[in-house]
Amino acid sequence: MRDIGTELNAFWAANWGEGWSAATVKVPADVAETACGAIDAAETGPAYCDADKTMVLPVAFFRDKIINADDSGRNDAAVAAVVGHEFGHHLQNIGGLGEAVSEAQAEVPDAANLLSVANELHADCLMGIWMSSVDDEKRLEPGDLDEVLVALEKIGDDRLSADAGVVADASEFDHGTSEQRQVWFGVGFETQDADKCAIVFDDLEDGTLEKELKAGADAANASTTG
Repeated sequence: MRDIGTELNAFWAANWGEGWSAATVKVPADVAETACGAIDAAETGPAYCDADKTMVLPVAFFRDKIINADDSGRNDAAVAAVVGHEFGHHLQNIGGLGEAVSEAQAEVPDAANLLSVANELHADCLMGIWMSSVDDEKRLEPGDLDEVLVALEKIGDDRLSADAGVVADASEFDHGTSEQRQVWFGVGFETQDADKCAIVFDDLEDGTLEKELKAGADAANASTTG
């Protein structure tokens, strides 16, 4: 994970331009200290602290049933995708988007979850740009893209609700449905264009994201009760 972090810092340094600032990557087995406070690796998943540009990648998260990685390299592409997603949040931070989203959430609390979804899908899309560059270099192995898509499917809000056996409530989703996460990863992967990733915020404004979330919640509830 540290090696992937080093690669991502180098990739975005070469492609970001003016204003680039590297992220610090911590891979704790127990607790990581950040400017946002201590992060308990046993109690949380990957996290990004904008105050000191630090991403925390808890080892236990990557070994659990969702990512299911091990020291042999199993599901290494899924691991890379998660790290790439967190770097998406770093890019949002240094580009000012993270602050703009936070301000909008404070100004319009009723739209806070929708703004969070757009923000997370945007990070998935940025991750797709980097992974596409890895593919261009012929470093993706057979099955790697499937690993990424499966991981994104497992961490969609609708899938998590269904797996937990709880009623899916679209108004409480904050990362996006499995399909949305796969789609926006695909936008980044296919276009390698950060401007195309920003279209997700247009989908927020015109109501597309909300409709997709509702459809995902309805389908999850149908699968649970049916």
